[in-house]
Amino acid sequence: MTADPVASRRQPSGRRGRPAAARPPRVPLAALAREYAALRPAIDAAVHDVFVSGRVVRGPWIARFERAWARRLGVRHVVLVHSGTTALAVALAAAGVRRGDEVIVPALTFPATAEAVLALGARPVVVDVAPDTLLLDVDAALRAVGPRTRAVVPVHLYGQPHPRLAALARELRRRRVALVEDACQAHGAATPGARSGVLGVAAAFSFYPTKNLSTYGEAGAVATDDPRLAARVRAWRNHGLGPRGGRPRFGLNLWPGEIEAAILCVKLPHLRAWNAARRAAARQYDRALAGHPRLRPVANAAGNRHVYHQYVVRARDRDLWRARFAAAGIETAVHYPRALPDLPGLAGRVRVAGRCDAARAAAREVFSLPVHPWLTETERRRIVAVLAAGGRQTGRRADRRASSRAAL
Repeated sequence: MTADPVASRRQPSGRRGRPAAARPPRVPLAALAREYAALRPAIDAAVHDVFVSGRVVRGPWIARFERAWARRLGVRHVVLVHSGTTALAVALAAAGVRRGDEVIVPALTFPATAEAVLALGARPVVVDVAPDTLLLDVDAALRAVGPRTRAVVPVHLYGQPHPRLAALARELRRRRVALVEDACQAHGAATPGARSGVLGVAAAFSFYPTKNLSTYGEAGAVATDDPRLAARVRAWRNHGLGPRGGRPRFGLNLWPGEIEAAILCVKLPHLRAWNAARRAAARQYDRALAGHPRLRPVANAAGNRHVYHQYVVRARDRDLWRARFAAAGIETAVHYPRALPDLPGLAGRVRVAGRCDAARAAAREVFSLPVHPWLTETERRRIVAVLAAGGRQTGRRADRRASSRAAL
C-alpha cells in the first residue's frame, strides 16, 4: 500500500495551528544496543570463534569465564549454569535443602527467590525488610529460624550488599543454618571485608541481559569456596555425572551455551568502569533529591560498595511521578509492585512470618530511574530536571494550600 502523499506532508499542530514541539529522544531504562555498539568488534570476534571451533556447547569459553569470575570474586569455585534462578535453586540444593525444609527469604524481591525454594519442594518463609534499605531484616530473619529452617537467603537488592551480612553469617553458622546469597543483582558489589557472594556457603548470580554484567540470552553462576558443594553443582549440571563419569547421581542438563560464556568473557574486564559510571549517576541523582519534598531514594548503607543495578526512589504519588518522566521521554519501571506474600502465584505456598509492613509499603511507592553506564550527560541532566521541576511544583502546591489555610 502506498503512503498518502497529503498525509505524509501533514505536520502535527500545537495551539493556534503552530507545529507541535518534537518529542525528546527516549531515555531507556536499559541500553543493550548501545553496549553492543561499543563492544561489537570484540563480541563479534568471540562469537565467531565459537562458531569456527564447532564447540557450541560445553566448550572452553565456559571454563574460561568460570576461572575469570572466580578470580574477580576471590572464591575458589564458580560453576556456570543456564540462569540465575537455576543457580539459586542448585546452590540451595547443594547446601542441603530438601523437600519439607524451610528457607527464609525477604518479602521484597523478584519472585525467583521464592520460586527457587519451591522448585526443591521446600517452603519459603517470608520475613520483612528493613524500612530504609529494603534489604532483609536480619532480626526478623533470626526470629523466624526454627527446627525446619535449612537456609536463609539474603538478597542484595538493587545492587546493594547487605551491611549486616557478616554478623548474620556468624550467627547462622552457630545455629548450623546455611547462608546462601542471592547476588543476582550485585555483580562487583562488596560487603565490609569481602565482595558480595563470598560470605555464605554459596552465592547465586544472574547474567540476564539487563544485569550489570550480562549476556545476550540467559546464564547464571554458583560461587563457593567449598569444593564438595561445587562438585555437587557440577554433577547436577551434567545429568548427575562427575568429571570422570562413574556411577551417576540425580542430575539435569543445566549447561549454558558457549556463546553466552564468550560474551561474558568480553564484558567482564569492563565491569569496574561500568559500575563506577552507575555510581556517578547515582551521586548526581542523590544531590538532586537532597531535601526533596516528595521523593526520596532508597537508603544506601553500603557507600561505594553499592553497584546500582537499579536506582530506586520512593513516592506516595508514584503514578504521577512516572507520568511526569514518561512525558519527558524517560523510561521508568517498578521493582517490585507487590511483596511476595501478595503474589497470587505464591498464595498458599509460602509461610509469612510477621506483617511485612515495610515491604508492602515499599511495593506501593518504589520506582526505578535509568542509571546504566551508557547514559549521556545530557540524559542525566534531563532526569535531574524532571526531579527538580517536580519538586518545585509540589512545593508550590504546598505553599498554596498553606496560604489558603492561613486565609481561613
